[in-house]
Amino acid sequence: MDIRDLKKIGLTEGEMKVYQALLELGETTRTELAKKSGISPSKIYDVANRLIEKGIVSSVKKQGIIHFSAGDPNRLKDFLEKKEDEIKKEKELVATLLPTLLAKWQDTHEDVDIEVFYGWDGLKTAFMTLENSMTKNEISDVFGASVGLDPEQGDIFWKQHQIRVEKKGFKVRIIFNEDVKKGRRQRHEYYDKSKKHEIRYLHQQTFNEFYIYKTHVLILISLRKPIAIVIKNKETVEAFRQFFETMWKQAKQ
Repeated sequence: MDIRDLKKIGLTEGEMKVYQALLELGETTRTELAKKSGISPSKIYDVANRLIEKGIVSSVKKQGIIHFSAGDPNRLKDFLEKKEDEIKKEKELVATLLPTLLAKWQDTHEDVDIEVFYGWDGLKTAFMTLENSMTKNEISDVFGASVGLDPEQGDIFWKQHQIRVEKKGFKVRIIFNEDVKKGRRQRHEYYDKSKKHEIRYLHQQTFNEFYIYKTHVLILISLRKPIAIVIKNKETVEAFRQFFETMWKQAKQ
């Protein structure tokens, strides 16, 4: 392992250089430490003191001159345990603040009727928002589920989506394009095996898809860089659901 990997646990570039220099020099003064580490003498105290606060460097004054030395490397474990405690406290703080933050976020978003998301990360954000609006045994309808223009990335994305659907426990009625049935078994086998979901097929080649949730409609254009248009409107949801019911009757199992 390269000692520079210590940056991965939270040490800055300067802290890593000072710590490495102390391991090689042993107890030393500011001047020698600055020379060995490459950190300017004017900044060496600041960097060293941060390491002292982390508990992995110590200092002692001898005849009026401060000497620094690296602590036992096992102190790194103490440093990580302290970080874990801090992260735990931060998580608890976020959990406490979350209801208030969500209430404020919802207040500012309730007037937004249309949002557009780009790319796979944007698509994930859009879907997770809609998935989180669903509760167990509620129904989501999907029309036009296709292979798309980036099948491999699509396989990965929809597998993750299916895992979240399973976790949330809501029901999906889905009308796939025939090309999915023929060429992308991993897209439909989850729905085939589940007793909760229902699946049908239509002979079509469109790469536009419609996802109808409780309060939203998501229109997906399955390009290599997908585009998702999310509409929040009660009348729109109802219109799309009526359209879906018509196509559901025409689709084949």
